[in-house]
Amino acid sequence: MFFLMLSCKQEEQTNFLQQNSISLAQPRVIVNKTFIDSFVAIRAHLKVENVAIHYTSNGNEPSLNSEKYTQPIQVSNPGIYKFKAFHNNWKPSEVTEIELFKKGISADNILWYTKASEKYSGQGDKTVINQTKASLNFTDKEWVGFDTTAISTVKFNKKNHVKSVTISYLNDAASWIFPPESIIIFMDNDSKKEKIIKPLSQLVDKKNGTINIPIDAEITSLKIKINNLQSIPEWHEGKGQKAWLFMDEFIFN
Repeated sequence: MFFLMLSCKQEEQTNFLQQNSISLAQPRVIVNKTFIDSFVAIRAHLKVENVAIHYTSNGNEPSLNSEKYTQPIQVSNPGIYKFKAFHNNWKPSEVTEIELFKKGISADNILWYTKASEKYSGQGDKTVINQTKASLNFTDKEWVGFDTTAISTVKFNKKNHVKSVTISYLNDAASWIFPPESIIIFMDNDSKKEKIIKPLSQLVDKKNGTINIPIDAEITSLKIKINNLQSIPEWHEGKGQKAWLFMDEFIFN
């Protein structure tokens, strides 16, 4: 009898240890839009009984001390929002992250001097100025893909004071897609008013990244030249070859 009671206790301990060795699935996070005009609603859920979802709005990883998600959140400030699930019997989940952007100045037209790949042409020429973000899947029709330098002129119907332009790109080395190697911007097509950015060395390991370039000028157009990586690094199976460049949005503020 003593042996049977001990056996049951060991089985209960084993099951408990197995639970605590397995992580929860990531919480699912849904937003009605990613560009904030007045406010955006964020919803998060995970179908596990007694699960607790905590979140942050400052870019830090959530902990049990972070704000607890109990109902849809209305946010008016752009930034990185992170969600993480916790449960007494399971390891915490990985973080689900979403970045929200301030709705900026709407561009009226875009002229492309180089064409996107026919296979990855997105929603057409205006894909990068339609104020719609893509998912992390490179087949999403909100991405435009180039296997060469991407050159365009973005036009505004009237002169605007543009503080900055944000280039949103995809970083997916497994699919031979890398961040831009460099960016050159001419204000009103004036070569004397140019911004040159070489962002590759400062980019973090993030699939959906952004590069913010200060402009701070009254302009009616911006000519944007974005160079794809000309030589894939040695550690990659495609070393030495040109990389793909994927972008989903130019954001003007």
